[in-house]
Amino acid sequence: MSGNERIKDEKLLRDGAADKVLNFRPVLFCALFLCFGIAFAHTVRSGGEVWLWLVLALPISVPFAFCRSLRALKKTAFAVLALAVSFSVGAGAFSLYVENFTESGTYKEEYVFTGRVVDRTETDGYFSVTLDRLNIGGTEEDGKLVAYLPASFAEKISLADEVLLRGTVQNDRRLFSDGGFRSYAVENDIRFYAEAEQCAVTGDDPDPFLLFRDRLETAIRAGMDETPASVTIAVLTGNTDLIDSELLDNVRRGGIAHIFAVSGLHVGALFAFCLLLVKKTGLRKLPKPARFFLVAAVIVFYGGACGFSSSVVRAIVMCLVLYASNLVGIGTDSIENISLAAIVVLLLSPASLFSVGFQLSFAACYGIAFLSRPIRLVCFAVGDTFVREEKKAEREDHPPTIPAMVFRACVSYFSVTLAAQIATAPLLLHAFGYLSVWSLVLNCLVVPLVSAAFPVLLLFAVAASVLPLTVAPVLLYVPNLVWSAFLLLFRVADFASLTPALFTLKASSFPPYYLAFTFLSDKWNMPRGLRYTLFAVLFGSFLVTGFAPAAG
Repeated sequence: MSGNERIKDEKLLRDGAADKVLNFRPVLFCALFLCFGIAFAHTVRSGGEVWLWLVLALPISVPFAFCRSLRALKKTAFAVLALAVSFSVGAGAFSLYVENFTESGTYKEEYVFTGRVVDRTETDGYFSVTLDRLNIGGTEEDGKLVAYLPASFAEKISLADEVLLRGTVQNDRRLFSDGGFRSYAVENDIRFYAEAEQCAVTGDDPDPFLLFRDRLETAIRAGMDETPASVTIAVLTGNTDLIDSELLDNVRRGGIAHIFAVSGLHVGALFAFCLLLVKKTGLRKLPKPARFFLVAAVIVFYGGACGFSSSVVRAIVMCLVLYASNLVGIGTDSIENISLAAIVVLLLSPASLFSVGFQLSFAACYGIAFLSRPIRLVCFAVGDTFVREEKKAEREDHPPTIPAMVFRACVSYFSVTLAAQIATAPLLLHAFGYLSVWSLVLNCLVVPLVSAAFPVLLLFAVAASVLPLTVAPVLLYVPNLVWSAFLLLFRVADFASLTPALFTLKASSFPPYYLAFTFLSDKWNMPRGLRYTLFAVLFGSFLVTGFAPAAG
């Protein structure tokens, strides 16, 4: 331990900073208690052990014991009130959301029904469409309907089409099934299913998001071979339905399937590209509000074309908060930005909390916020030679050396990647029963390339969709070659056979795991030795109680 660190630890102990053990971040804790409220309402609905939630009241009462003044008591009481309100809002929002989901008519017969196509799936020999703006047998219904159709209809129906169908309609208002909470159906408000044999397109809706996405996918299919086209569509829109199932599973086993889930990687790359355009063109002369709304319009429109999934909304909120803060000239806190994005997503769709996609997305973000700096410091300690050279150059008012710059760039990216891997590992193991041994390597190699190429790929795809389709093969010729070469790796290597599936994790092991790793960060105002001790205790309990044999 260095002299400065020792002095800091002694000061913490001497000043009795027990009432400031944690850097209290209001938005973070409000987001956390919003999640607790949603989870509590879920427990009530599922008939779980509600009394266990009384344990939550214990840590809330602890801060009052350290209040040494009336002012401190008022601040603590206000904070606890804010957390209680957040908890209540979460519980109420989830209850209202599922009440609305279960309120719909009962259908078990053949009906004529109409709706607007908001999604279409064509894979493995079947075709289905997802409809909203429903009218079933003359009755208008909220929610969405998934209709399964003969494959011959695939070429006749496009996104934004208004269709009339005849078939057997059934509604499924169950919140729980044998697999647990039906998070996908509830989150996406899918209440009805139908088997239809007859279908007619009666018109189309001028929805700019759906029309843009449909035209984009059409241009990509026209300009690229089948497999590169399906991968390009997945990277740009998040639609993986067209990808060969074996290829998609191999990519997942390789640990980089998140390149197909439009999230911070994609929105962040587009955001950075927009900022570069603003900075390098005459747009920089525009007033700050105009620049903000211009950039916001681009990424929000892209988010709408991707369906405003929870990962997209999270990334948009974070980017816009960061950009607005920079334009105004105030500092930002990454943890608070992530938490604000979580609040927005959960208020719009409380059921998203139980979606694996939501959990992985925010776990990765929080992991980067908490762990990337400690990992980076360890790497710098290992590569102390480069660090000393750079510090010496800074003292002598010289630019950093090229080796030091390269080392810092590599360490920065590695720390972010490893932090995300650590944070998402328990969720992957619990949900899918395996961890990819290649994930860290492939993420370090592939993700930077995808991030750099994404804005260019999107730009060429948009150009191909605007111009006549005959031009698409020319514009997309290079992306077609690049994807074909890249996918050879996943055609040759079988990552599934190299992925262990020996055990899974119990959900009850998540709290000690994640809490343990927060003690490796600098977010706790306590001596380093105590933080490391708490980490060891919590992580040890996780190792002892968290694992279960894998099924099969």
